Amino acid sequence: MKLAQMITGRKRTVMALLAIVLLTALGSCALMVARDRGAADLKPGPFRNAYVIPEDTGERVKGTYFFRRAWVQLTRDLASTEVPPVIPLDLAAMQQQSFAVAWLGHASLLVRAGSLWILIDPVLSDTAGPVQGFGPARLPPLPLQPGQLPHIDVVLVSHDHYDHLDLSTVQKVATQAGGAPQFFVGRGLSEWFQWNAGSAAREFDWWDEARVGDTAFRFVPAQHNSGRLPFHKNTTLWGGWVIAHAGKQFYFPGDTAFVNALFEDIQRRTGRIDLAALPIGSYEPRALMRFEHLNPDDALHAHQSLQARRSFGVHWGTFQLGDEEPFQAATDLALAMKTRTSAEIGLMPIGGFVAVECCAAGDLRRAGDLQPVRARPATEGAALASGQR
Repeated sequence: MKLAQMITGRKRTVMALLAIVLLTALGSCALMVARDRGAADLKPGPFRNAYVIPEDTGERVKGTYFFRRAWVQLTRDLASTEVPPVIPLDLAAMQQQSFAVAWLGHASLLVRAGSLWILIDPVLSDTAGPVQGFGPARLPPLPLQPGQLPHIDVVLVSHDHYDHLDLSTVQKVATQAGGAPQFFVGRGLSEWFQWNAGSAAREFDWWDEARVGDTAFRFVPAQHNSGRLPFHKNTTLWGGWVIAHAGKQFYFPGDTAFVNALFEDIQRRTGRIDLAALPIGSYEPRALMRFEHLNPDDALHAHQSLQARRSFGVHWGTFQLGDEEPFQAATDLALAMKTRTSAEIGLMPIGGFVAVECCAAGDLRRAGDLQPVRARPATEGAALASGQR
C-alpha cells in the first residue's frame, strides 16, 4: 500500500512539474495556440500609452514569476480558498431594467441597454489562456453557461489579453442563433476576428464613437498594453468603453494603471459617469503591477478623479493572476475605504447586477458586507446556473 502511494505521489509530482513547464511556456511565449490564428499578420502599431509615467522603466515580471503562479495553481486547496459568492444571473429581472450591468466574473460583463444585450470582454471558459484546459483556472463557477446567454447584439473588447478575449467564447457568440453580434474592438484587432470567428469587427481609435440605435459606444484610453504573442507586443490598441443610454453613462476601463490625468480626461471629455466598473485585482507584486493594474486604493483614486456617482469592483476573485489571494482585493478595498472615507466602491456577487441609474435596484453591496465562500470547481457552474436565486 505504501509503495503504491509513493508511486502515485511521484507520478503526481512529475505531472505537476510538466504542467508547470507547459504553463510557464504558455505564459511567457504562448506559442502553442491551436486555432488562435492571424496574429502573425497583424501590421498596425506598435501602440504606446498616451500618458507618460517617468518611473516606469518597462521592466515587468520575470520568468520565475510564471513558475510560482503555476505552482500555486497546481497545489491549491480549493476547500480552503476564499472567493466571491456566486448567484444565478436573473436575466428576466435584468431585462426589466432600461440600463443595467451584470458581473459574470473577472472582467466579463453583460449589459442591458434598452433592447440591446451587450457582452464586454467575453471570457466564459474554465481557463484563461491560449490552450483550453491550461492556464489560470476559474475558481468560482460561472453564474450562467454560454448557451444561456440572451442573443448578444454587441460585443465590446477592451484589449486582446487572454483573460479579456477568449477564443472559445467568441466563436460561440459569433455562431449564436439569429446571427453574429457586432464586434467593437481596438485598432488592429479586426483581423483576429476574421481569422478566428469568421466575423467582421469594427475597429476604434481612442475617443472614437459609434451608435447602435439609441445607445452610444465610445472607446477611451487606458494605461496598459496588448499582445497575445510575445513577438507581437502592442500591435493592437487597448482601451476602455463608455456606454451612453437614456441620458446615463456606464464606464468600463478594461485593464489600466492609475494615472490621474487619464481619468480626469475621460470625465472631462465624456461627461458625468453614473456607474463605473473599476478593476481592483491582479495588483501584486506591486512594484511591477502598478504600471499595469489598479489596486483597491488606486481604484478609489480613480473613482474620485472620474467623479463617478457609483462604482463597483471587477477583475478580481476569478482567475488568480497576481500574487494576492483571490479574495484579498475585497479585504484590501474595505480597509482602503476606512482611510478614504470620501470615496466608496461597492462589490457584487458574481451573477449580480445593478441598474446604472443611481440608487436603483440591484445587488451592489458595501465592500465589507460581501462575505467570501469556498472555491468550487468551475464545472459546478452548470448546476449553479440551473438553480434559483
